[in-house]
Amino acid sequence: MSEEQYACPPNLVGDQVVLSVPSEPGYLDLVTQTAESAARLAGFGPHGAGRCRLLAEEIFHNIAAECGKVGRRDQCRLELTVTADGLNLCFVTDHLNYDPQQDPVYSLGAVLEGEHQDGLGLHLVKHYAQGITLTKRGATRELCLSVARGHEDEGARPWGRLVPALAPGVTLTPAERQGRLVYRLDHPGRGKSYLARALAHQVLSLVNGRLSFAAIMAQTLKVMPEAGRHGVEDLFEVLIQRGLVEVSQESRTEALVEVREQVEVKTMQALHAYSKARGQAPGKVQGD
Repeated sequence: MSEEQYACPPNLVGDQVVLSVPSEPGYLDLVTQTAESAARLAGFGPHGAGRCRLLAEEIFHNIAAECGKVGRRDQCRLELTVTADGLNLCFVTDHLNYDPQQDPVYSLGAVLEGEHQDGLGLHLVKHYAQGITLTKRGATRELCLSVARGHEDEGARPWGRLVPALAPGVTLTPAERQGRLVYRLDHPGRGKSYLARALAHQVLSLVNGRLSFAAIMAQTLKVMPEAGRHGVEDLFEVLIQRGLVEVSQESRTEALVEVREQVEVKTMQALHAYSKARGQAPGKVQGD
C-alpha cells in the first residue's frame, strides 16, 4: 500500500477507534497493532506510526504488569482519536502505576549502558508525546497522550512546530471586487498584490506570529473541513515561497503534563446526604 493511501482525508478528523481488552501480556500485540494502524490512518508515516506503537506498548505493558501483581485481568479500554495534527491515545483502567510527573526509578544512563534491558520507552514517553493528561476518578485512571505528526512524516517542513507570521511590510486588507468583499495581500517590497481566496483568508486571519501551524490548521479545518490537511500545507508552501509568510521553529520539548483529581459520583452523593443530615449546605463542612 502506498504512502498516499494512508493520508488523512478531511472526513477522518475526529474519527475514533475503541479497543477493550483484558490487561494481560497476551493482548499486547493487538494493542500495539491497533495503535499503529490508527496512526497510519491519521496520516503518520512509518517513523511516526512506530512512535505511536511504542507509546501504546509501554503504557499497556505497565498496566498489564500491575494487573499481574494482584492476580487480576481487568479490562483496559484504549481510545484512539484522530485529530487535525495527529492522534490522541487514551487508556482507561483501574490498574496504572505510571506517573507522568515522575521519571522511572531507573536512570536513562542505566538503559543506554545495558544495565537495564527494558524500559527505555517510559523515558521516551514524555519526549514523543506533546501532551499528557492523567485524570483520577477514585481507583480509575484515564491517561491520554497527544501525539503530533513530526517532520519525518510531513515532507520537508516540521509543520507541527512551525509558527508562521506575515512577512515584514505585508498586509491583509479588505477590498471590494465586483460588489463582493474580498481580501487583498500587499507586498510593498515586490510591488505586488494578491487576492486572498476563502482558504487563504481563513488561514491568514489566524497568522499572528504566536499560533503554531498545527493550531492554525486545526481551527481552519473546523471551519472549512473540505480543504483538507494537505490543502492547507500546499497553501502555506506557496505563501512561504512568495515571501508573504515567514516561519520560526519551536524547539522540541518534553510533553506538558497535567494531573486531575475528580470526585466519584458515589462520593459526592454520600457527602450531599451527610451535609443534608447535619442541616448544612452541600459541599460545606462545619468548622470551615
